[in-house]
Amino acid sequence: MNAIKKRKNYIEISCRRQFNKLGISRVIATVSGGADSVAMLSAVRASGAEVIAAHCNFHLRGEESMRDEEHVREICSRLDVELKTIDFDVEAYISSHKGISEEMACRELRHNWFNHLLTELKADRIATGHNADDNIETLFLNLLRGSGTSGLRGMLPDTGKIWRPLLSFHRPEIIEYISEKNLSFVTDSTNLESDYRRNFLRNDIIPLLRSRWAGFDKALDRSISLLREENKVITASVTANLPTPDNPLPTATIANFPDPELLVRRYIEPVGPFTTTSSEVIAAIAANKPDIKTWKLRNGSLRLQNHLLYLIPK
Repeated sequence: MNAIKKRKNYIEISCRRQFNKLGISRVIATVSGGADSVAMLSAVRASGAEVIAAHCNFHLRGEESMRDEEHVREICSRLDVELKTIDFDVEAYISSHKGISEEMACRELRHNWFNHLLTELKADRIATGHNADDNIETLFLNLLRGSGTSGLRGMLPDTGKIWRPLLSFHRPEIIEYISEKNLSFVTDSTNLESDYRRNFLRNDIIPLLRSRWAGFDKALDRSISLLREENKVITASVTANLPTPDNPLPTATIANFPDPELLVRRYIEPVGPFTTTSSEVIAAIAANKPDIKTWKLRNGSLRLQNHLLYLIPK
């Protein structure tokens, strides 16, 4: 019996174990109609959770967008799951948010709506269909952006708000599970194009690497797991040296930390995690000049004054 055969029934068992460990009850399942989200919906439903499905229609692919919504309705009806849907005018959103890309606009729209549902429906988690292949792609994307361990560890199975029950399963296992459950899924035609960086990695680069390195998936899964554990240690050390919210970070604390730039980067993450800014902050501290120094960041600013670093969100 091959590995897929051995593990296909374990998807629901794994989901049920995660669900019980988290101690939650009501879950919002984000369902696009694709294989991953359909499998996630089925597995979460089988775990005993009270499930409410949520589907976004961005109307960017004409009839294909309507096909996806109709398929989600059919799946939810078959699984006896309540469904919430919403229609978005992406072009209008882009017009009112200058400089934003279509991809980012869709991301912001769906995240805002999911967060709204989380509060409105008093749910415990937003469940997504992210899988182990998605996590490998995330590792490569963050590696190419110059990320540290916080990016290289990939996505987390549970953040306290987002639950990813399929994160330890690869796509072939998910397809096998769907087949076993006699479920169907739709394919987003844009996923077959390599215009976006993630799609380029998924369609071109990662398959090439798999063809040359035996055990590619297993090795990357292991690396992500190790990076996740090491990141926990780093995060614990950094957190112990950061001030409580709304309080400044003393420059003496920064200077005495084993990696001053790391501490500054983590401190300024809420307003813009820029490596160049952390380097400038360290240089300004070393200069030890009495002048007040400020930095404008994406979601706020920093101020260095009287040997204290202040974080000022918008």
